[in-house]
Amino acid sequence: MEPHSHRATARQLAEDLGWLEEHCRKHPELTQHAAHLRLAGALTRNVIGPAVDGQGAKPLFLAVVGGAGAGKSTVVNFLAGSVVADANPQAGFTRHPTAFLPATLGGAWPSHLGFLGPLQRLSDDKPANLDEDVYQVKRIPVGDGDPLADVVIWDCPDMTTWASAGYVSRLMEVVALADIVVYVASDERYNDVVPTQFLHLMIQAGKAVVCCLTKVREVNEEAMIADFRAKIIGQLPASIGEIPAVPVVSIPWISDEARKDPSGAGAKYRVGLLNQILALCPSTEIARRRTLTNAVKYLESAGNGLLDVARRDLTEFDNWRAAVATGRHQFEERYRREYLSGEAFRRFDRTTEQVLEMLELPGPGKIVSSALALFRLPYKYAREFIGKTLTRPASLNLSEQTVCSGAMASWLDALQAEALRRSGNNPLWKQVTHGFDAGLKSQANDLFSASYRTFELKETDELDRAARAVPELLTNSPILLSGLRVATVALDLAAIVAVIVFTWTPDWSLLLILPAVSLTRQVVELLVKFAVDRGRNKLRAKREALLAEQLTGPVATWLGDWPSSGGSSLERLQLVLRRVPDAIRELSALARPAPAPIPNPMTPAPTPQP
Repeated sequence: MEPHSHRATARQLAEDLGWLEEHCRKHPELTQHAAHLRLAGALTRNVIGPAVDGQGAKPLFLAVVGGAGAGKSTVVNFLAGSVVADANPQAGFTRHPTAFLPATLGGAWPSHLGFLGPLQRLSDDKPANLDEDVYQVKRIPVGDGDPLADVVIWDCPDMTTWASAGYVSRLMEVVALADIVVYVASDERYNDVVPTQFLHLMIQAGKAVVCCLTKVREVNEEAMIADFRAKIIGQLPASIGEIPAVPVVSIPWISDEARKDPSGAGAKYRVGLLNQILALCPSTEIARRRTLTNAVKYLESAGNGLLDVARRDLTEFDNWRAAVATGRHQFEERYRREYLSGEAFRRFDRTTEQVLEMLELPGPGKIVSSALALFRLPYKYAREFIGKTLTRPASLNLSEQTVCSGAMASWLDALQAEALRRSGNNPLWKQVTHGFDAGLKSQANDLFSASYRTFELKETDELDRAARAVPELLTNSPILLSGLRVATVALDLAAIVAVIVFTWTPDWSLLLILPAVSLTRQVVELLVKFAVDRGRNKLRAKREALLAEQLTGPVATWLGDWPSSGGSSLERLQLVLRRVPDAIRELSALARPAPAPIPNPMTPAPTPQP
């Protein structure tokens, strides 16, 4: 596969995950899922996409994150070794990310397509409280031998609420990009729910994390760290990647002098923090490989969970289709009960008469047939009289169109009632309810009318074919027809001979010939009726199949697909559900890095000196 195809796959996957994120944000109960989707999309854009595209080495990124008022900007200054970030006592002052780029890195800055997603780089220096989807890059001086001379430090917006789409999206883009994350928590609010959930998410994603407690009184330092380890670190979920245990350091209340001079008066706090970072990052290659490996593992392991939001709505879509299928079944059952069970298809009565006429002898044989017919006249008249006397008048059967129209109306009414009943459970049912108010029923009836006309034409042809089947068979098989004629006459003659033989004397007993030939005729008529009724029953079965194929099937398909048609969210959900797993498998196979060389245990990690 060509590189441009890899890029297209990564871009499409990021777009699909972003669309799912926006879909989640429309449902308050799913807002926390939006963070997972944003992180997955950001990892695709900023880590996996560049890897499969063959992008060159990038600088290491270190993101400083935390809740409102935790002191993130202060920690950024300690990492940079000088006052570079706008530290402000106002909670939530930092509202867009800022990258502090060491001057030693020169022009080394990622420029791949999709870098940081929707965030646009500012060309001018702006205050940290600018609340827009932007980021800015500030160059900072570094001292000789500074351990972070090749690391870009990010000051990130607050972890305040999952509902803040702007803050979350900006934060997740940088966290996904980061090779190391410094999680900042103040002693007053270190166990706030939302920041803790963010911390759990970063660990799940396999990020290397250092926790930094700020504003801690020195007398309480050891107790606070122990409490933080027990309540926060002890509850962390398992990581999908291989990372060291999460270390915890503290920066207590410090003097203004130490705050303004992180490399001098505040050096002892800075060194403790840097030591933990360098322990997690013994080399640039190891850190980059870990970032890519864990990003791949996160997509692979979280793939099904990321699509749960899609499956949730698609489950309701399946419920809608089940309601449509139930209505279709009730339609067909009503058609069978109210129309087919009482429909005699009188066209087949004419077929019976036609077959009996064909069994009469032709030519000179008509004399024999006529003579036998005279013998049957008394029986014929007696049967007709008794039949009219004992037979009840046939009940009036509803017309086929009346039955089908009534069944269609009941079908739509039942669906509308079900949509109204469930409209508070899921947006899909609310969409269907609005559809009924906006003309869904009239559109369905128009489709029904068009489908019924097609059904009517085809059923007329089917009726004619079925009714002609037996006469055409006899017409196209002269030998069979002749044999049946001879057999019919032979049966009559055998009956006459039997009467003569068994009555012995030619007296009044010869009158038994009349019922004998009538009985043989009755047998022949029953056999013909049986053959014709087989065709009648086959027609009923074919009529049911034709109804399903030409009428209820198209209407059910249209109704079942209606919520997902016309560019609706369900249509996109179905597409995403098909595309995302395949894209994750493809990109994971391409981006998985080669195994890291085993480091020499005798080579210690660099340690900064105070």
